[in-house]
Amino acid sequence: MATENDIINQFGRSYTPGEYIFKEGDIGEEMFIIHSGTIRITKKTDEGEKTLVSLTEGDFFGEMAVIDNGPRSASAIAVDDAVCIVLNEELFEQQMQRNAKIVKKILKNMSARLRAMNDQLQNMTMKDYNMRVVNALLVHVNKSGENSKLSMGAVVQQTGMDENRAKLDEILAHMAKAKVIAISGDTVTVSSSANIEKYKQYLEMKKAFGES
Repeated sequence: MATENDIINQFGRSYTPGEYIFKEGDIGEEMFIIHSGTIRITKKTDEGEKTLVSLTEGDFFGEMAVIDNGPRSASAIAVDDAVCIVLNEELFEQQMQRNAKIVKKILKNMSARLRAMNDQLQNMTMKDYNMRVVNALLVHVNKSGENSKLSMGAVVQQTGMDENRAKLDEILAHMAKAKVIAISGDTVTVSSSANIEKYKQYLEMKKAFGES
């Protein structure tokens, strides 16, 4: 039976920080399983290249390429030193035939990821910055629970407002004043989904009555 080192030696590929594993639009023939390090998945938008998700050890990406050999729908970039197990179509099919659990896991993962990426991309391209922030924090608290924390960097990433940081800070300050979030240094604590929903309704009412 092949050991982990055998697999790394045979199928492993190393990447340095900032190195593109593949770019959006490239024709793909391989999928990748992260052995170590962090990989950032990005997508081009009207406002530039935006991060959709950051993946870590055990996650996989690029699986659509070995299914349909189509162009990459997003780019993958190494955040730090990373090692990925690389599977081409032949190896992928071998694994599919040997283990039904892998098939189920990949299909489930693909469905969830596509849904999440679609929602995030739609949110990041909204012109209403208030709603961008509220929706991003709502997704976070629904996933992580009441009084959960996230870094300011994560908020910037999830809202795609890296080039509108002043506006983001202003929106977060208003939310902190309304006590739906708390800000301490570089950390944002989100109180509850109920509070974020109420704040969202408040914004929608203001918009309905023509208030900015």
